[in-house]
Amino acid sequence: MALHSASDRFPPSDAPAERLCRRSESSDDDDRRLKRREKNRVAAQRSRKRQTQRADELHEAYECLEQQNSLLKKEVQLLLEEQKRLAEALQSHEPLCPILNSGLLSAPRTIDVISP
Repeated sequence: MALHSASDRFPPSDAPAERLCRRSESSDDDDRRLKRREKNRVAAQRSRKRQTQRADELHEAYECLEQQNSLLKKEVQLLLEEQKRLAEALQSHEPLCPILNSGLLSAPRTIDVISP
C-alpha cells in the first residue's frame, strides 16, 4: 500500500480553471447578494411609506373625532341649559296651574332635575 501525500489528494489551489470557477461563483454570490439587498431596500421603503400613511390616517381620524367630541359637548351643554329653563318654567307655573289646584291630581308633582 502506497502512502499518498496531501498534494496527491487535493489538486493545487492555484490551478487556472479552479481560480476562474471561484471567481465566477464569487461573482454570482455578489450578484445575488446585491439583488437581495436591493429588494430588501425597496421593501423597507414601501414599509416605511405604508407606516407613514397609516400614521397620517390615524392623525386625521383623531382630529375628526376631537371635532365631533367638541360639538357633542356643546350640544350637551345647550340641552342642560334648556332643561334648566324648562324646569324653572314648570316650577313657576305649578302654583298658578288650575289643573293642579282643582284637586284633579291627588298629589303635587315634583320635578327631577338631572345634574350634569
